[in-house]
Amino acid sequence: MTVRRSQGLRRASLSVVLLGAVCAGAGAAPDHRPSGLHGELVAAGLTTAGQLTVGGTPPSDLVGLWQSVLWADGYAAPSSVTCAYDEATAAATRIWQNNHQLSPDGIVGPATWGVAAERIAPAGRWMAYLGERHGLPLRLDGDGTYEVYDGGRFHRLRTDIVTLTHCR
Repeated sequence: MTVRRSQGLRRASLSVVLLGAVCAGAGAAPDHRPSGLHGELVAAGLTTAGQLTVGGTPPSDLVGLWQSVLWADGYAAPSSVTCAYDEATAAATRIWQNNHQLSPDGIVGPATWGVAAERIAPAGRWMAYLGERHGLPLRLDGDGTYEVYDGGRFHRLRTDIVTLTHCR
């Protein structure tokens, strides 16, 4: 188990450079503040981050986060990180859910976020989503809000709008 975790941390560290170049800013981040607090993700747990559904979810950094999880686990290409929850994302989500012993409904809700959150671990000064193929770097700011690496710097991930360079 220690060897596997060590390999995962090494993958996460190496993926920081790749992420900045290829997936510019798609990261993992747990939880969403109650409405009215700037739509930022905080470190209280992904299970309250909100549901993602085709036709029911506006484009946002939160969608980009989920698409990045799919990429990190090998279910999607870097080009699929668009911050829009479309049918292709839902199809990849169904496969991911099935492979993680969840109901494959294509809806990213509390159970799906919860399974993904189990893969967030410390990685040096940062945190990382330890994907099956890549790691996604994260950082907590002083307020306990998760930040993602985007365009050469860290910034807060938004649940209500698209700010990620890769998606604009």
